[in-house]
Amino acid sequence: MTTIPPRRPGRGHGQRTYSSFQEIADAIEAAAARAESTFLVGIDGAGGSGKSTLANKLSEALDNTTVIHIDDFGVWTDESHWSPARFAERVIGPLSAGLSAKYQRYDWLTGSFEEWFEIAPDHILIVEGVTALSPDLREHWHVSVWVECPRELRLERGVERDGESMRSQWEDVWMPGEDDYMKRNRPREAAQFVYDGSGASDEDRGLSS
Repeated sequence: MTTIPPRRPGRGHGQRTYSSFQEIADAIEAAAARAESTFLVGIDGAGGSGKSTLANKLSEALDNTTVIHIDDFGVWTDESHWSPARFAERVIGPLSAGLSAKYQRYDWLTGSFEEWFEIAPDHILIVEGVTALSPDLREHWHVSVWVECPRELRLERGVERDGESMRSQWEDVWMPGEDDYMKRNRPREAAQFVYDGSGASDEDRGLSS
């Protein structure tokens, strides 16, 4: 497996120095060019941190890329919906072998699984979502990224996206669940790159989801 070594801890926010978008994109492009099979990228971070925006921006910058959203596979806090090990077996396994994978999209509004989709084994696959760097998934990534963002900004983005009626869901359910996930699994420490999803830098101003 062609992998990118973790960055050394350094000065900056938290335990690692933030990596720029271009640094991450260049690392993926260079390593993927040497890969003999599907190149896998995992992007984790709390809700509202900027994971999907980073994933989509990388997809626009890189060729032959597919983005997979963990949210489409169920509620990550509910084991009856979402299992990282099952996802690895049913999705990552076939795609890594150059085969297509099929899944039924979960609709968060209706609380049910809806239409079926087929994922083609493009050269670069980017999987983004909470739990992407859980122990059952982190070993599969050639490149792994943790997206960092202040709690207050994440909540602001979440309420702006989902509506004020969902504030209690964010504050009382999802964010405490994320805190527990981060405490138990330490996904930030497992990431090879740590990215500032707040949009604070001039280069990436405007990233917000």
